[in-house]
Amino acid sequence: MLLELEKLNFHNGTFSIRDVTFSVPSGTILGIGGQNGSGKSTLLKLMYGFYRPHGGIVKLDGIPLTGLSPKEISRKIAVVNQEISDPFNFTVLDVVKLSGYSRLNDDITPENALETCGIPHLSGRIFSELSGGEKRLVTIAAAIYQDADMILMDEPTAFLDVDKEQTVREIIHNLRERGRTIVLVLHDINMLNSLCSHVVLLRNGGVVASGAKEDVLTLENLEKAYSVKFRVLEDAGPYKFAPAEKYFR
Repeated sequence: MLLELEKLNFHNGTFSIRDVTFSVPSGTILGIGGQNGSGKSTLLKLMYGFYRPHGGIVKLDGIPLTGLSPKEISRKIAVVNQEISDPFNFTVLDVVKLSGYSRLNDDITPENALETCGIPHLSGRIFSELSGGEKRLVTIAAAIYQDADMILMDEPTAFLDVDKEQTVREIIHNLRERGRTIVLVLHDINMLNSLCSHVVLLRNGGVVASGAKEDVLTLENLEKAYSVKFRVLEDAGPYKFAPAEKYFR
């Protein structure tokens, strides 16, 4: 499946997305990075049709997103939002089952999805009574049960403890190995580097650079996107980038 954005424009009060063009290659993990207010979450909402562009086009397998019904879109794209609502008195299993209304295949059950996320023991719990980290894992399980080809996640590791963050990392890699395409909004530069194969960097609603992460995550591009000089840490594993030393004087 191919998701394409062509000369995308969107205006929301004083903020604008401006002439954004890039594609999401099938089977990749694409990360969207940039400063707070650069347009990351707004762009994600445009990518699945929550917002309609004021100019340009979003195409899914060559078909304009505006020409598809919500059900048709949901068969192709699942979404894990940063904001988590609390369905009144719904159990965890209820929340996961709700995401399956557009499913075409029966090869995965709600219980399977909860097992994939390591939380089958939560199935009977009331969703609103869970911790923030547990709710995040439940919403990811719901996206998995939806069985879409592409999953869009807005800050999926935000506010998570280290153990749950590692669980989410493993889930994302496992989904890619199973052929899913993943799009992540991430504020952490080193997570963009360690999790993603492709990256889009935004600044003030425009694209600084997009493409394979090796080409995009350069010191020059990072400075353009974040207005901070960076340095490369040698032999630091996934923690490759850090602000230049002058910021710690």
